[in-house]
Amino acid sequence: MLGWILAIPLIFLSIEKENISLIGTIITFLIFVISLPKWFEVRWKINNVWKLVGIKKTNRNRKSSFYFLKGLLGAIILLSAILIPIVLFNDVIWLGEISIDILINSLLLIFGVGFAEELIFRGWLIEELKNQFGLKKALIFQASIFSIVHIGFNLPLWQMISILSGLFLLGIFLAFVRLNNNNSLWGCIGLHGGLVGGWFLVNNGLFEISKDVPIWLVGPGNINTNPLGGFWGISMLIFLCFLYFFILKKNQKFN
Repeated sequence: MLGWILAIPLIFLSIEKENISLIGTIITFLIFVISLPKWFEVRWKINNVWKLVGIKKTNRNRKSSFYFLKGLLGAIILLSAILIPIVLFNDVIWLGEISIDILINSLLLIFGVGFAEELIFRGWLIEELKNQFGLKKALIFQASIFSIVHIGFNLPLWQMISILSGLFLLGIFLAFVRLNNNNSLWGCIGLHGGLVGGWFLVNNGLFEISKDVPIWLVGPGNINTNPLGGFWGISMLIFLCFLYFFILKKNQKFN
């Protein structure tokens, strides 16, 4: 709230309301980042916050860039698994037209949204909830909150439930990725950012997806569809969640 209040005076500089809202969001996030170490110090008596939330290196044999690139590759594989059936249905046209503005927006989504949302949900929130309720409940609670704050309430009920389910599973899967990466957050950042930025590129220059494409493939939504809310996307996420769950149990990283 404070960030948006601080951004209000910018309206006198003839800045559009949408840009003011974005600036307010950025200021709010910066306030959050600055205050995070003090919050953990006061509330939980913890000092090494950036290692706790997975920003600093937690394993000497694995650099942050390795986890990030691994997550980015995972996003490319997931998006490819969504696009291949659409191509087979002949419901997509290759355009291959990417402007500088679209490319910049995509990169901002990959690095900006990926970093910000993962720091909030799989970084701060999961550690906050873990200290109160334990790891297992923390995983479920953070995924529930993550899905709810991203939902559009202007959709039909069944579409909302479908997207909520997909986002909930994504929240669980991202948390499993962090656990599997020795609590490093960078793999989650690469995966989450890659999914958001990659799907933006797909819809804004790379492909023209037909409106007749089955909703179970492309997912529900009015203007911007969410493929992870479709039957195909949900099925893949269920498979990945179970796969990572058994991997974590086998490696004794999830008890």
